[in-house]
Amino acid sequence: MTSLAQRWAALSPAIRHAAVESARDRTGVPDLRQRDLWESRPTSVSAAILARAETDRAQPWPRLLLSDFARYWRDGVRTAYENPAGELRRRTRSAVLAAVLTAEQRYVDEAADGLLLLCEQTTWCWAAHESFATDRGEVLADPAEPYLDLGAAETVEILAWADLVLGPALDERVPGLRRRLRVETEQRVLRPFVDDRRWHWLGLDGHLHNWNPWIHGHVLVAALFLETDPVRRTHVVDLVVEGLDRYLQALPADGGCDEGYAYWWNGPARLATALELLDRITLGALDPWRCAPLEELARYPQRMALGDGWYVNVGDGPARPDPQQPWDLLHRWGRRIGDATVMAQAAAHREQPIAESGLGRALVALADDEWWGSTPTQLPLPKSSWLPDVQLLVARQKEGSAEGWTLAVKGGHNDENHNHNDVGSVIAALDGTPVLIDLGQPTYTAISFSDRRYEQWVVRSEWHNVPVVNGRQQEAGPQWRAGDFVVRDGVVAELDLSGAYPSGKLRRTATLDRGDEAIRIVDAWASGDEVAEHFVIAGRPVDHEAGRLVVETLSGALAQLSWDADLGSGRLETRVVDDELLSAVWGPSVHRLIIDAKPDFQLTLTRGTRP
Repeated sequence: MTSLAQRWAALSPAIRHAAVESARDRTGVPDLRQRDLWESRPTSVSAAILARAETDRAQPWPRLLLSDFARYWRDGVRTAYENPAGELRRRTRSAVLAAVLTAEQRYVDEAADGLLLLCEQTTWCWAAHESFATDRGEVLADPAEPYLDLGAAETVEILAWADLVLGPALDERVPGLRRRLRVETEQRVLRPFVDDRRWHWLGLDGHLHNWNPWIHGHVLVAALFLETDPVRRTHVVDLVVEGLDRYLQALPADGGCDEGYAYWWNGPARLATALELLDRITLGALDPWRCAPLEELARYPQRMALGDGWYVNVGDGPARPDPQQPWDLLHRWGRRIGDATVMAQAAAHREQPIAESGLGRALVALADDEWWGSTPTQLPLPKSSWLPDVQLLVARQKEGSAEGWTLAVKGGHNDENHNHNDVGSVIAALDGTPVLIDLGQPTYTAISFSDRRYEQWVVRSEWHNVPVVNGRQQEAGPQWRAGDFVVRDGVVAELDLSGAYPSGKLRRTATLDRGDEAIRIVDAWASGDEVAEHFVIAGRPVDHEAGRLVVETLSGALAQLSWDADLGSGRLETRVVDDELLSAVWGPSVHRLIIDAKPDFQLTLTRGTRP
C-alpha cells in the first residue's frame, strides 16, 4: 500500500500545480457572496451561531495582559492568559461565521475587529510553549523570534479561513486588513515553518504526537489561502504532506491512539481534516483514505464509547468530554471509506451544535448538505474491541447497548504521549457510567509536562486501578511496561505486570462474564511479595463492610464490589476534587479503596442492592 507522500508524488505536476493554484475555489466552502448556500443553512444551527455572536457584541473584547502571560513563570498558572486568548479566538470565529451567514456589515466589522486584535498580539504562542523567552531568562515574547506552536497555528487558521470567506467584504469595509493578515502570517508562521526545521512537533527524531497534524493542517490553509508567492506556496504544501505522512506512518496499525479519545480529535482527526482538504483541492485525485491505518482510525471513537456521553479515557483526557466535536468530519470520513458504523457513530450526534474547535471545521460543516440531511441514529457500541498495538481491550455486556457492564483493560507502557502511570489499569462501567475510573486530565500548569509531572496525584499509579507492590508504585519511562498481554474470546485479558514495577512478580486477569453479568479482576503473585490493591471509585458509597462495598453510581445505579471477607473491609478514603476540570466530570469528591491483599486476590463487580 502506498504512503501519503508517495501518493502525492505520484500525482502529475499539472494536477499538483492546479491543486495549489486553484485551492481557494476547490474547498467546497464559497465566500459570503454565495447567498443561496449560506441562507439555506439549517435554521436552528444559524440561529445558535447568530445568538452567540450577538451576545458577544454586547461585551468588551478580551484583554490580554503581560502580567497574566508572566504567571506561567511566576506561579505556574497557564489559564490566566490562555483563557482570554482562547476567548479572543473564539469570539473572532463566531463573528466570521455570523458574517458569512448574514453578510451584514455589523458582523463583518466585528470580524474585522477581532482579526486585527489577533494581528496586534505580541505573540500567538502560549506561555507554556515559549521556550525562546525561557532561554533568554525573560517572560516576554520577542516578535522578531516567533515560536510556532499550537497557539500560533490556531490563530493563523482563523486568519486564513476568514480571508477565504470574507475577502470581498473585507476589501470593501476595511481595505488593507487582508494585506496585514498576510504580513503577520508570513512573519509568525510561514517563515518559521520553512526556515527552521528544528521544531520538535515535526517528528524528525521519531517522536510523533498530536501537534504534528494539528499544526501542519493549519500551516496548510495558511499557505493555500494567504501565501502570495506560488513557488513558496507549493514548497510549503510539499513540506506539509511530508510532515503529515511522517505522523501517519507512526500511528499504530490497529487504529489506536495512545493519547486517548479526547486527544484523538486533535490528533488523528486533525490529520483527517488536513487530508480532506488536500483531497478536495486535487479534486479527489489524491484519495488518501486507503492509506493505512486511516480506516481503523475512523473506528476508534465507537470503540471507546461507553454510552450517555461517557468514554474510555486513558492518559490526559476527560471520561465525559465535550460532546460538541466535529462529528460531520467523522461522517464524511465514514462516507469515504464506506463504513456504515463510522457514519452511525457520527450521526448519533447530529443534533449537537456546530463545534467551535476551528473556524475551518465549522465552515466545512456548514457547507456539508449530506451531513445536515443525515438521520440521527443510535451509537453502534461494538461488543468487543481489541487494539493489540496500544494494548487496550474494551468489552461490553451487549452489542449496541450501554446496559450492563463494560470492561476496559489497558496495557502499554509508561512513556506514552500524555502518559499516566497506569499499566494494567482497568475501567469498569455500569450502564455506561464508570464505577472504577481513570480520573483523566487535570488543569494544565507549568509542571504538567515538566520533570515534576508525576507530582500530580491524578497521574500516579496509586490513583489508578492497579496495586502497589512491595510498597512501590509504578514509575515513569518506556522500560515500565506490560508483558505477555493475551486476549481470549474478546472478554478475558491476561497480562504480566511484573515489568511495570521496580520489584515483584504480578499477573493480572480481568474478565467480563456476560453470563453472570459480572466483572472479575484476579491478581496473582509470589507469596513473598506484599501487594496493596488500589481501586479508584466514582459515585457515593452506600454500604461498606468486610468483603463488600456498594456504590451508587453517578447515574443512580448500584454497583457492588466484593472480595474475600477474611481480608476485612479495606480502607475507604475520600478525596476532595478541587480541580475544575476533574470536578466537572466526577463531582466534588472521589474515593479510593485500598485492600492489603493475598495472592490470587479477586475483586468481583456486580449489580448491587440497597442495604
